[in-house]
Amino acid sequence: MDWTDAARRRCCRMVSYAACLEGADVVRHFDRRVAARREPGYVFNKACVQSYNFMSFCGGPLEVATEEEAEKLMSQNEKDSANEAEVLSAPPRLVYNNFVLRLARDMLVAVASGWDQHVEVINKIIPQHWKDEPVARILELCILHIAMAEMTSKGTPHKVAINEAVDLAKRFCDGGAPRVINGCLRTYVKDHMNNGPSQAAESKP
Repeated sequence: MDWTDAARRRCCRMVSYAACLEGADVVRHFDRRVAARREPGYVFNKACVQSYNFMSFCGGPLEVATEEEAEKLMSQNEKDSANEAEVLSAPPRLVYNNFVLRLARDMLVAVASGWDQHVEVINKIIPQHWKDEPVARILELCILHIAMAEMTSKGTPHKVAINEAVDLAKRFCDGGAPRVINGCLRTYVKDHMNNGPSQAAESKP
């Protein structure tokens, strides 16, 4: 994965989540955000983008030896979170170049075209406790939609799409979400896609 792919997926995740909260079509929401004029007096600190790592994700828990190290880590996490919040809430044209925006829109078109079909599949493969709290799982469901659209419409290899979806979940969702998303997407590949021998082998851990 390169920076362009990571940025495209982050943009798609952000737009899909916001569109679902509004009950809006993902492509129309994207177009509206991209075309929106800046609010008077709005100033975006471009240094935020330069220091923001589009390819990073949350790994396992970190261990520290002293309270001082723990305080430094917490302070850095707070700075990174504030920086990330500013990047993700900024108008897309201030964060992403035109090439990334074109790729993101193309991906969102694929997400929208397969949305209804994927909703039916997702309802079959997600755990019951996600069904019981769908509003609390909007972000996770958006990640599933993006990954499924990548595999079915864009031809992204199964392993790549699954790994990137898991990385997004590690970055933006709670602790159990990456494992659930990994399992759901592997079930989707196994039971709901027409796999040739090479694709089936590729989707194995």
